Amino acid sequence: MARQRDHSHPTDIFGLPEGLLAAIVAALLLIIVFALHVFATPMPPPERWASLTAFSFLALGLTLPGCAALYDGLGRVVRRDRRALAALLAVAPTLYAAYAFAVRELNGMGLLSAILFTVVPALASGLARDRRQPTLADAVALAYLGLALGLRLVPHLTLPQQGGLVGFFGLTMAPLLLILFAARGWPGPGFTWHLSGRELRDALVAGLLAALVALGASALMNATRPAGALPSAGTFIMSIITSYFFVALPAEVLLRGGVQNGLARALAGRAGPRAPWIALAATTALSALAGIAPGGWPLGPVAGGIAGLAAGWSYLRTGKLTAAALASGLVVLGTSLL
Repeated sequence: MARQRDHSHPTDIFGLPEGLLAAIVAALLLIIVFALHVFATPMPPPERWASLTAFSFLALGLTLPGCAALYDGLGRVVRRDRRALAALLAVAPTLYAAYAFAVRELNGMGLLSAILFTVVPALASGLARDRRQPTLADAVALAYLGLALGLRLVPHLTLPQQGGLVGFFGLTMAPLLLILFAARGWPGPGFTWHLSGRELRDALVAGLLAALVALGASALMNATRPAGALPSAGTFIMSIITSYFFVALPAEVLLRGGVQNGLARALAGRAGPRAPWIALAATTALSALAGIAPGGWPLGPVAGGIAGLAAGWSYLRTGKLTAAALASGLVVLGTSLL
């Protein structure tokens, strides 16, 4: 049985704060897999080490907040000391500048867009700093981040630049949002690696059913991609990691932790018990819209809406972003292997 430390956060069987060991293991897994990919890809040494350094920082920023004790401590620090918040927010544009310089992609417009990517949502969120309930300023912050990525208002920089594995700004968005949620003191984002058996089951069932529906819709729409060779075991494992950590999880931090959670709380006074379902419908529609791309895959909006519905339902059932990302990640994985 978990023991209690200072009567606030449970500890695991090793006496560590609950979720810390899982966060460290997840970070190490991501860094090792990324390093194997980087060292297997021919590239100049400066790019190799710059990409590995940038990714390691972002991986830690993505995984460590999954420990409630660390995340709550972070929130207390950044709410008490704005200098600490400013220092943390400065990491993203600094990492961009260092990495872009190493791969010879640094320019004035790129640096400006990287700064705006951090500063605009931080300033918008800061306007509502003293209010616990979501405000229009919070909506502006979330919308800006979504549009900046969707409309490519930021440089298309990948890690590594040659043989890109993950978009720099797509991965940066999740740690940035988690810092802003902590600074706002938002309750209920649900970013935790601690999932019960029931929560894991609900997310898996929702994700598998949604993946089957997406695959069925693909067959009906004749939207399957040209058949290729079966993926190797290594490629399949890499697809699982990519689908969850690099695609589903950052998107769910925005859509579930930000939009669905914020909208449900904002509507609670007017819509009462219907507020969570209205928020679910709204985020499902946003997920479908996000799948629309000129000349893109015809199944994109359908798969996006199905994944959003599965993730949103999982979030309602569990209240946890990591469970919602598991559901949507299964849809991403299934459609990516078509």
